[in-house]
Amino acid sequence: MSHLPTNQEIYERIYAAISERRLAPGTKLSEARLAQVFHASRTRIREVLMRLSQELVVELHANRGAFVARPTARDLRDVFAVRRALERAVATQLAQQYGGQSLVVMRSHLKSEQAARESNDRAALSRLTGDFHVRLAEITDNRLFSDNLRRLVALTGLVISQYDALASSACPEHEHADIVAAIESGDVRRAEKLMLDHLDHVEQGIRAPQEEVNETDFEAIFQVSVPVSPTKTGAGKRKNSGA
Repeated sequence: MSHLPTNQEIYERIYAAISERRLAPGTKLSEARLAQVFHASRTRIREVLMRLSQELVVELHANRGAFVARPTARDLRDVFAVRRALERAVATQLAQQYGGQSLVVMRSHLKSEQAARESNDRAALSRLTGDFHVRLAEITDNRLFSDNLRRLVALTGLVISQYDALASSACPEHEHADIVAAIESGDVRRAEKLMLDHLDHVEQGIRAPQEEVNETDFEAIFQVSVPVSPTKTGAGKRKNSGA
């Protein structure tokens, strides 16, 4: 990032890091450290963390600060109960609307997933498998679908981080392709069933946590840099040349 980030950009960077499991559940989100990383005031960071708490991916505790949410076993059940209802509706609408057509955007996405698998890029695969569901919702042009599913996918990422940091096997590689094929064929019942079966497999593949959260390197995660102004650069050169 070559400029001072806006609040929206900070929000999106933190949200993505949580959703993509680069920030583990229970990680303390220090206002001071984040302010330093993003070259922003603590007031701005506090505003972003408040917004993230409304998205349920950050927890705010009085006198303790902000932490990446730690989903409970009840949260796990609740997240997937809502996802089943929502994504069944998404699959139904898309099969009715796009039956007989090729979902070019989703076919391209499936190729990206396959490339990540073949290169054993676990981070990219984690992001792409979550994005698959959000992209399907976006195609419906219903913001209530896409906005809520984006939140649920982020919560799912937290659940997987909390209960199984290596849960790549919870998303068999053929299932996304099968869902897309059913939608393209216009087979509403099959699209619904495949989506529900897929979500069952994801939930069933999540296991109990085995590790505690370690110290987090925010600098490495966000990789934010701010250009040095010409004035400061010039001043630095004069000082060095006189040494």
